Amino acid sequence: MTGIAVSLSRGRGHIRTDRGRAVVVARCPLCGEEHRYDKGAAGGEEIELLRQVGYTDEWLPCQADLPGNFWRIVIVGGRQGGKSDAPRRVRRAKGK
Repeated sequence: MTGIAVSLSRGRGHIRTDRGRAVVVARCPLCGEEHRYDKGAAGGEEIELLRQVGYTDEWLPCQADLPGNFWRIVIVGGRQGGKSDAPRRVRRAKGK
């Protein structure tokens, strides 16, 4: 069996949380706009798998329904989006 090599457009994105949902946010390499992809509950199975893999292949909404209309978003940054079971770090005030 042979694999088919597919070359996808690439972009860098990060994970944000919004109202308990994990969202991948990335600037499109074709139109320059920011695209957002809902990945389920923050701390859920889908977003945790995405953190392990480090990338996601997504549909490009700005390109209508053209063939090959997908791009690879590489997740950059640290623990962006936060895990629901992880304690938050508190920043100390300067001058104290």
